[in-house]
Amino acid sequence: MPVETRETSWYRMEAAGVADRLDTSMEAGLSEPEAGSRLLDHGPNAIREEKRSHPAVLFLNQFRDFMIYVLIAAAVISAVPPLREYVDAIVIMFIVVANAVLGFVQEYRAEKALESLRTLSAPTARVVRDASEKVIPSKELVPGDLILLEAGDRIPADARLLEAHSLRAEESSLTGESHAVEKNPASLQGDDLPLGDRRNMVFTGTHIVHGRGSALVVGTGSNTELGRIAEMIGEAVEEKTPLQVELGRTGKRIALLCLAICGVVFAIGVLRSLEWADMFLFSVSLAVAAIPEGLPAIVTIALSLGVRRMANRNALMRRLPAVETLGCADVICTDKTGTLTRNVMEVQEIRLPGFSPAGLSGPEERDCDWGDALRPLITVAALCNDARMQEGEFMGEGTEVGLLRAALELGYPLEDAPRDLPRVEELPFESERKMMSTINAMPENGRDYFDFAASPYVMLTKGAPEAVLIHCSHILTPRGIEELGSGGRVSLVAEAENMAGRALRTMAFACRPLDEIPENLEPHEMERGLIYLGMTGLMDPPRPEVFEALEKCRKAHIQVVMITGDHAATARAIAEQLSILTPGSEMVAGSELAHMSGEELARRVENITVYARVSPADKVKIVRAWKQKGRTVAMTGDGVNDAPALKNADIGVAMGITGTDVSKEASDMVLADDNFATIVGAVEEGRIIYDNLKKFIYFLLSCNMSEVSTMFLGMLFASVTPLKAVQVLWMNLVTDGLPAMALGVDTPTPDIMLRPPRDPSEGILSGRKLLLVTWQGLFLSMGALAAFFISYYVLYPGGNGAPLEKVQTVVFTTLVLSQLMHAFNSRSEHLTLMELSFIDNKALLGALGGSLALHVAVIFIPVFMRLFGTAYLDLTGWGLILACSILPIVLIDRVKVLLRGR
Repeated sequence: MPVETRETSWYRMEAAGVADRLDTSMEAGLSEPEAGSRLLDHGPNAIREEKRSHPAVLFLNQFRDFMIYVLIAAAVISAVPPLREYVDAIVIMFIVVANAVLGFVQEYRAEKALESLRTLSAPTARVVRDASEKVIPSKELVPGDLILLEAGDRIPADARLLEAHSLRAEESSLTGESHAVEKNPASLQGDDLPLGDRRNMVFTGTHIVHGRGSALVVGTGSNTELGRIAEMIGEAVEEKTPLQVELGRTGKRIALLCLAICGVVFAIGVLRSLEWADMFLFSVSLAVAAIPEGLPAIVTIALSLGVRRMANRNALMRRLPAVETLGCADVICTDKTGTLTRNVMEVQEIRLPGFSPAGLSGPEERDCDWGDALRPLITVAALCNDARMQEGEFMGEGTEVGLLRAALELGYPLEDAPRDLPRVEELPFESERKMMSTINAMPENGRDYFDFAASPYVMLTKGAPEAVLIHCSHILTPRGIEELGSGGRVSLVAEAENMAGRALRTMAFACRPLDEIPENLEPHEMERGLIYLGMTGLMDPPRPEVFEALEKCRKAHIQVVMITGDHAATARAIAEQLSILTPGSEMVAGSELAHMSGEELARRVENITVYARVSPADKVKIVRAWKQKGRTVAMTGDGVNDAPALKNADIGVAMGITGTDVSKEASDMVLADDNFATIVGAVEEGRIIYDNLKKFIYFLLSCNMSEVSTMFLGMLFASVTPLKAVQVLWMNLVTDGLPAMALGVDTPTPDIMLRPPRDPSEGILSGRKLLLVTWQGLFLSMGALAAFFISYYVLYPGGNGAPLEKVQTVVFTTLVLSQLMHAFNSRSEHLTLMELSFIDNKALLGALGGSLALHVAVIFIPVFMRLFGTAYLDLTGWGLILACSILPIVLIDRVKVLLRGR
């Protein structure tokens, strides 16, 4: 029978009770036969591996899009009798396949979150079985195994501590804690304690930074906290971005329009007693002309160019369509540790008895002899410390590293001091004592550090102020060493509490001169009669650039919500400092959130700006509550605990430097510089991309409208086609395509980050926008139709053979030139050509020049002339082309002025 391990309150049980529940021994562990039996029952200690899609399936999935279906149908119809337009069919299929390859490459590299989770598991574990210590693969661990832990170990499974000797674990990737957590095997009280408060537990994927201990495995594989996160990632539903939804909707509208055109043209032809086969051929050709074949490819290319620009701003996009989603974001749910803050503990305040409080900077605020008075305190901070600096890098527990960094910034001789005052003995940190001590030899050259002591040895002590002060009998003041009375002690404890209330992690320092090293080094004997030297306050401070980034968010009407696993006091202090928590807004703790229904949270969510001590499931709950309000949510994070929320958010943003592989693979975007300010730049880029998407989509559709209406009306009144199908395809892909891509990188408007985010439900092709596309397309076709009728009936009459090719060349060139000039009109819905700059979008100038050069090749180089059915024109024909191509542009420009005045 498998042992029941889905117990949520192991931390509430005494160690002996845990051993009884798991039917194991606290000294000898499991027997090998029992461990083997449990391995069969519970399975290997590994994150469940989801069945991955075969690459071929991923590739075929790229074709599951309505617009792609339309293009494939158009290619097939073009190739089969009676059309047999093989060039058209080949070009369309090339576009479809190229688009699928781009999408496949993106997706094939994306879905690796579960693989990254598995890499967090320790490859081996030290266990005790049959009373013997051995090393086994961590995947063979089972509930009830007795594991041994020491500094540097990665935790192989969730386990309940039996022993802990100065044991500290780094859990920031799982809980969001900004510093290592002190572990203690004592049982705890309270229902549903947050993971960070379960001090008698260790969790898979975290690691030991100090001390040693032993523990009983209580959860393996999917029954670990890491395994539950993997399940939450797997349960996240992949939602389409607003752009994907809108393009799908646009594709369907275009397809319906094509079918309507086919039906109307075919019906008119039949009513006019024309041959039905010829009418079918023409109506299908017209429908193919109506389809903007280049739209999917140009959207993909435009997004790719946007991705490149964002990469230059240190924002790396993992999914192309998500680029545009950033433009809709109106809520950013951000982790605190490592995102808003530096994820580095720094000394913010130093308090010496008799001196004003001071920081590391601003010497003008310090008393003149502050530096000399500081030397004893900073000596204890640097030498009663297990962190170290190696090759310019600090290594060790966060708080101790912060103390070393402060000593270095204050000019303390970190290299010389350990030689001048060598450590000879130590009393390691214990959570019961809340302090640690070292005994250091003090030769003659070492006495410069403690000029008030002349003994051969000195004991250095650091720890929690309330613990250290109890053992202090004296205090070092500017007047020398004085007795520390109970009143002074109470005052210092109150001072420490005041610092802690400002979310500073306080540390007190003391020393005791020794004439000799006693044989009995019991802490209660040694750590008494201490001389109090002062205290420090440490904090993981906000990033300097975050202040400006948050101000930009406020101006852009984007709400920032801080979500952290850290304590409420720390969260409040940082949030108030950054003006995230303001009068009228709320802060909610994880314990309250856990008992809050989804409906209640959705009702209050818009007023809550800070969440403290939350679990991974809480983060998902918050994201879903915002989404229920119809908001577009960006979630930032760097830890394993952030991955499910990143996956559920509209746009998941992971940190590139401090972020775990799990968070990166679950995200849509990775910040290469871990800079919150980069998110603001990415949001701005997202808004620019969406604005530019609208520009080139309106441009392409109005151009297609002009081609369709030209062919339809020309055929209706003259019974011949003004354009060949291959000429329409050329315009759709090349003549229109290059300017459309250039519009995709157009310069932004000045108010891009001063207006509210757009409503994701606001379609690109709303009724008003469809009207815009329609009237602009009809104006373009007016010029082309004028050129058609004048050339067909006046310049080149006859209607067959060479004269028809000349007519079609006139119409072809007229449309090309008017569409190229229309690209400038498409840069703004309101500004006229005279109000727009012609030189600030150099890409557009290059695209127009390139398109014009390609068109010249099509109408002047014989091999292309035969392929596209063009002919040489006389000066009269060219004069007609210029007149009929410029007229529509002038009319569109004037209509803009009239509409703007309404």
